[in-house]
Amino acid sequence: MKPKSIIAITFLSIILSCNSQTNNLQSAKELFVKNNLNGTFVLYNLSSEKIKIYNDARADSIFIPASTFKILNSLMALENNVISNENEIIKWDGKDKGWKKWNKDQNMQTAISSSCIWFYQELARRIGKERMQNGISLSNYGNKKMGAKIDNFWLKGDLRISAKEQINFIKKLIKNELPFTKNNQ
Repeated sequence: MKPKSIIAITFLSIILSCNSQTNNLQSAKELFVKNNLNGTFVLYNLSSEKIKIYNDARADSIFIPASTFKILNSLMALENNVISNENEIIKWDGKDKGWKKWNKDQNMQTAISSSCIWFYQELARRIGKERMQNGISLSNYGNKKMGAKIDNFWLKGDLRISAKEQINFIKKLIKNELPFTKNNQ
């Protein structure tokens, strides 16, 4: 399964689960209010290029990308040949990672589905700081500020991105407009 397919399935699952619960922005608002959450919901229709946003100000606010950075991390790992393909296994080091699903060998598909941090930290170390910063800059990803540590900057570092910027990034991915070979998008 190609990385784009893995990513598309992941996002489709998220969108479908959200869509089944929120048929419109009013429903999204009700969910946020009911659960006392300050958040945003952004839905972009690629065909019509229409965007629906709940809490526009929050959609413009920048936050740490956390798990959403796994998409760009995966693309850069493939583009820089630090992993041969999405099926290549990276061996687990045998140390307890705090979650049973993480305590095993991983490939991209298993790692993204379980949000396996150690796998993506290893990819980042293999990519290296210079290539990682170059990929972030060329992709125009968020504020493009990586910070000092190669293996956790998307979790604790200086990198920040807004929900609207995330939508633009995903749109470029789907349209093969990112600075990567078409095969890796």
